[in-house]
Amino acid sequence: MTKAWQVSGVDPSGTLVDNARRILAVRMAEFYSYAPIVLDETAVTELHNLRIAAKRLRYTLELFRTAFGEPGEKQIERVRDVQELLGQIHDHDVRIELIQDELKVLASEQTVELGRTLASSPTTAHNSITAAALRPQPDDPRRGLLGLLGRQYTTRHNTYISFVELWTKLAEEGMRTDLVRLSARELPDRSTEISVT
Repeated sequence: MTKAWQVSGVDPSGTLVDNARRILAVRMAEFYSYAPIVLDETAVTELHNLRIAAKRLRYTLELFRTAFGEPGEKQIERVRDVQELLGQIHDHDVRIELIQDELKVLASEQTVELGRTLASSPTTAHNSITAAALRPQPDDPRRGLLGLLGRQYTTRHNTYISFVELWTKLAEEGMRTDLVRLSARELPDRSTEISVT
């Protein structure tokens, strides 16, 4: 997991609103620092880091709900949508890696077995043995794993396309500008509205 950007200048004796704006500005900058990789479907680690940055941004907005009010609620929904799609992409990336690891193990085991078979067979049988090894048997687990791997890649790609479409839509709606305004404008002091019962 990528390390969170440090927030400097938080004043424990300052107002909740001022500190909330300062923290939001850093979390927003961290989130948008990943914008250059959004169009790179192969940026597995960076897309995962963007998901983590989205979590941090969303949690900041949720933590300071009383300071950001209704405009903050809209941003929470937007960031949550981004985070959910990135989470689905990450889930596919994890499954793809697990399947590939299993295929490597099976290939290694089958290569060792093929070597043993070739070593104990007459050289006249080697061509037919290797030809048979290249055509997996119907019960070979690699067949199922390869099919599963293909489906994971397809679903990941479709989810990635949905993510890019959402990112583009939110950009067109002015999400970044809305967040900048939220972190920079004077917010009403809602601390007097909080009641303890």
